[in-house]
Amino acid sequence: MNVHLSETQQPQKQVYKHITVTQIGGALGAEISGVNLAESQAPEVIEEIRRAWLENIVVFFRNQDMTPQQHADFLANFGVLRIPQPGGIPIHAEVKTVSVQEYNEYSKIGADIDWHHDNSFLEIPQKCSVLYALEVPRTGGDTVWANTCAAYDALSEPVRRMCDELTAIHDLVSIMGPGVRDTAGMKAFTSFAERTPPVEHPVVRTIPETGRKALYVNRLMTYKLKGMSPIESKAILDMLIEHCTQEEFVIRFRWNKGDVAFWDNRASMHRGINDFYPQHRLMHRVAINEESRPV
Repeated sequence: MNVHLSETQQPQKQVYKHITVTQIGGALGAEISGVNLAESQAPEVIEEIRRAWLENIVVFFRNQDMTPQQHADFLANFGVLRIPQPGGIPIHAEVKTVSVQEYNEYSKIGADIDWHHDNSFLEIPQKCSVLYALEVPRTGGDTVWANTCAAYDALSEPVRRMCDELTAIHDLVSIMGPGVRDTAGMKAFTSFAERTPPVEHPVVRTIPETGRKALYVNRLMTYKLKGMSPIESKAILDMLIEHCTQEEFVIRFRWNKGDVAFWDNRASMHRGINDFYPQHRLMHRVAINEESRPV
């Protein structure tokens, strides 16, 4: 594994005075304790949570008890909340910034079971998300995250140089459109295509706060590499996603009721593990969009 971090690029270990941060994964992931997310937080506490989030990419809070509004209020400390669009994941009836992810014996497991960055098919994707577990299955239903900064750092020099020059096309219609057409008909397919045109993002992006570079391709939403033949594109995308999702770059999180995950969507990709159907799983999610297109 070829790691090329310079001294200035090395993630700096933070010192915390107001929260306790315990690393739980080698590549990413930490638990934060000493915080009740249902309460209003002092600015110095929010700043320390922000630093822990940037350092660890995904942070977890155990045993929380929040209303949907408190959930939204917590993430609002970090930016402008995203308003989910109708027609996708259901939206909370009272707090319109909260998405409701519910699976049981009457619903199908969602499409997030494959590796993805949230909303990479949009010109302005999601910067971060906070997922809150209200009901979890007795067994299964874990979520895994992969550190795409560490994955970029570990590429060989020739592959890294190649990736630095590549552009990816993210296109839900090309990937999911046939399923929409077959199950819902041409009218639904046409509406889907009009609402979600393809977008281009760099294969390698930079995290503004840290200056670290991250790979930004995923199985669920990245359709092809610009300027390449289908065979070339598939071979390189498959290689990059397989590289990113090696165990060395991944953390797997076992949910309990009341757990909260707060992750950097720019520096990681994730997937839900589809091994709990038909057990009940209910999550609330709040997100913040990026300030501009990935660069």
